[in-house]
Amino acid sequence: MPNSMIASGFLTHATGRERAGSLCKSVRYAWLRVVRRYGWRAMPFFGHRTRHEREWEEVRSSAQDDLVALGDDIRSLDVDIQMPGVADDAKQRYGQALQAYQRASEIFDRAKRPEDLAPVSETLEEGRYAMAYSKALLEGRPPPERRPPCFFDPRHGPSTEDVQWAPPGGSPRPVPACAADAVRIKEGFAPHGRQVTVDGRPTDYWNAPRHYGPWAGGYFNGRRRRPAAGNAHGIGSGGRSGFRRRRPLRR
Repeated sequence: MPNSMIASGFLTHATGRERAGSLCKSVRYAWLRVVRRYGWRAMPFFGHRTRHEREWEEVRSSAQDDLVALGDDIRSLDVDIQMPGVADDAKQRYGQALQAYQRASEIFDRAKRPEDLAPVSETLEEGRYAMAYSKALLEGRPPPERRPPCFFDPRHGPSTEDVQWAPPGGSPRPVPACAADAVRIKEGFAPHGRQVTVDGRPTDYWNAPRHYGPWAGGYFNGRRRRPAAGNAHGIGSGGRSGFRRRRPLRR
């Protein structure tokens, strides 16, 4: 083989190695920039989701469950509300619940981050109250008072009273409870609390990490309700519950 061809091949091979080395350096530099900005925990690795993606999917799934639950309750009342002799007020409240469900669904579809779910919860709470009002009229009961939702699970609907309660290791304080949970607590039983998924494990929602805060707090941040619950009780505080931060009640 002529020396010129050998030299040409060597130069081509050397140039290829230089280009490959330059490309590797560029990739490493870009990788380090992303890691410095977002941290290792937020980086996708071999196809795994980032921490932010996982957190968003967790809290989004909880909000979606709430939407489905209200939709099921609305459909369960659809036949009764069409019966002859139903009061106009009951039909009006039923219509308000349906409208709230539709608005919440639209907000949910536009949501891109945990903070976007607060208005979803607030709108669902309005629909829950309207449903409870309509159902009470259909059953011949007095309509419910406009109170915060049940702290233990906002899907239970409006609370009926405040009860003294504390999580394990925490100090007691009054929280709004639905009639069923109020009875359970007074009789010494645990309430039917809402649980959410955190890292694949079920967790009481009031002890969930911070990315659950906007979704949970939206149930208690409505303008027409007194600030009785909400994040004052440590909802979405990353396990650092407000019950634990405050001093025990004086006797």
